[in-house]
Parts: sequence; structure tokens; C-alpha cells
Amino acid sequence: MGLLTMTCNMTMNAQPQLRADNIEVSVTVKNTGKVAGKEVAQVYVSAPKGVLTKPVHELKAFAKTRELKPGESQTLTMVIAKRDLASFDETGSQWLAEAGTYSFAVGASSRDIAGQSSLRLSEYTEKVSNALAPKKKIGKQ
Repeated sequence: MGLLTMTCNMTMNAQPQLRADNIEVSVTVKNTGKVAGKEVAQVYVSAPKGVLTKPVHELKAFAKTRELKPGESQTLTMVIAKRDLASFDETGSQWLAEAGTYSFAVGASSRDIAGQSSLRLSEYTEKVSNALAPKKKIGKQ
């Protein structure tokens, strides 16, 4: 007898919502198969082109459903802090998430995207101490 696995349908419920310094992404997972099972929903974020080099998309949040019976569904809400979208900017000695339109994609994996939406965000910066910066420029001599 072969292994039975759960099949599901994943739907992004609405555009991601900005709440203070957090972004909420909500997804509904429905078991469309004949057996009970669990599923993991993942959120991938693509940053706007800017000064910093960023990957095409990055995994920023994930959540697992409880065991869903056939036909049953569950809504998962994942929270991403704006700081988690930042990369380190060496020239400014700061964490920086550049202003622009960010794309949020949900799915079971990066190759199985079920829904996508975007959200325009203002710049986020967090200055850090420059205490350990070298006194002399480092480079070829």
C-alpha cells in the first residue's frame, strides 16, 4: 500500500497589514485531500531595488497548522518585524530596510507559491555603535 499524504489549498487572505513596526500576513490552509495532515505555510519577502544588494526573496516567517481533517481549514497569521527586513549598511553603520514596495509571497515552499501581494513601506533604520571600526583604512597596501 502506498503512502497517503495530505493535499491542501493555501490562500493569502488579504494584503499584508502594517501594524506599528510589524507586518502581519494572513493565510488560510484548507485540507483538500482524503487524509488528515499538517501543512507549513511560509512567507517570502522581496525587497525593492535600492542601495543594498538583496536576494531575490528571503524566507521571513513560517507557521504550521494543527492536524486538519479532510475539508477542514485553519487561518494562520504570521508577524514580521520591520527590523527583520533590514540588512546591515556598512557605510552608514546601521541596519537599513529601504523605503519602497515589498512583495510578500506565501506558499508551502519557494517553488510552490500560492499567493502574492505587496505593501509600500517607509525606510527603517537602526544606528549601531561604530566603536570597533578600524582607525586606519583597511585594504591593499
